Amino acid sequence: MSVQSLQHYRVQIEEQLKMELAEVTQQLLQAEQSIARLADDQRLQEDRYRDETRQGLTIEQLLQWQSHFEAQASATEQARRTLAHWQSRWDEARTKLVAASQDRRTLDRLIARYREAAQTELRRREQLATDESAHHRFGGQEDALS
Repeated sequence: MSVQSLQHYRVQIEEQLKMELAEVTQQLLQAEQSIARLADDQRLQEDRYRDETRQGLTIEQLLQWQSHFEAQASATEQARRTLAHWQSRWDEARTKLVAASQDRRTLDRLIARYREAAQTELRRREQLATDESAHHRFGGQEDALS
């Protein structure tokens, strides 16, 4: 595999991981919004419950409210687990992206060093050729003068 192919491959991996992180971020935001909606709904239901208890509740109504609050607590707990799942996935995706970015930058630096070394070697060879040419030209004139 050539260095350019490896470099292109590293860029592709980094882009893929950026897309994965964006998707996970979207899921994480949706989970946060879901929890916020559930909390808002719970506050409204609690206010409604307080209003109805001031007016008096039958046993059936009390049992309905109890069932409703249990279901709401269960939904909130599930939303929290979902949020924890997406937070964990986000942390993993970000860690992978950071590592891939570091790998790509390391490769970029190595390629730059390689190119600089190649340029330095090329300039050195050109200078040697120029020096040798000058030596033959001027060295040949000194022999003719002697």
